Amino acid sequence: MTRILITGGTGALGSALVKFLLATDHQTRLLSRKPAPANLDPHLEWAQGDVLTGEGLEAALSGVNIVANCVGDARNAYETDVLGVKRLAEASVKAGVQHFFHISIAGIDQIPSEFYQHKVNAENAIIERGVPYSIQRVTQFHSLLDFVMSMVRSTPDGYVLPIPHDAQFQLIDTRDVAAYMLPLLTATPAGRLLDVGGPEILRVEELTRIYLSAQGVENPVLVDGPIEIFGPVGVAAFQQGLNLVPKNRYGHITWADFVREKYGNRKP
Repeated sequence: MTRILITGGTGALGSALVKFLLATDHQTRLLSRKPAPANLDPHLEWAQGDVLTGEGLEAALSGVNIVANCVGDARNAYETDVLGVKRLAEASVKAGVQHFFHISIAGIDQIPSEFYQHKVNAENAIIERGVPYSIQRVTQFHSLLDFVMSMVRSTPDGYVLPIPHDAQFQLIDTRDVAAYMLPLLTATPAGRLLDVGGPEILRVEELTRIYLSAQGVENPVLVDGPIEIFGPVGVAAFQQGLNLVPKNRYGHITWADFVREKYGNRKP
């Protein structure tokens, strides 16, 4: 029986992947810094460990054939995405892991950003460790734009946007990413895979109108404000579409689906 270890298994992507894997014949093991919950699914193995310190990794990787690395922390990117991934890849080599499957972000080698450079360095760390690997870059998750939308401010002049209205995103839902990953995990390690993006490409103006509509606000006046996130260079890259994968779209869960599911139809 194939045993698959999921790191970041309690996050949005990891938990979606766990749900899919539990419906297969594969033995699924989740790595978490937290102890196992009392109501743990009897078909799910739980390993307590931490990629930041290396504690528990040897035991977590015992008997594991495949690692699905979904771990990430934007607030602690260097320690998690570089040092932590390097530590996990080294431990995977020692454990004889046959396939190290790593999720990354589309456009990271084209967009000047310290955070994205950490993502590039994480990929390089995997390659340099010598573990058989696949690297799958995907476009931004819905949760990122949900955070950006929380920064939209209502003023007498209209709704002020934290990034320009013409920045573009090809959002993908974590459940669609998990579904895309599922057959690839048990395939032969293939190195850098073809980047994949969500089903639609929308500008911030369109994303904001959909978001506000779910909040009960129709026909809002939108105003570009000072750039509050990503920085001028990052925003310019999003305006140019360097974060997009227009030729490889996947999934069916749209931004409108995501905001309706999360917020429903609220009255103003």
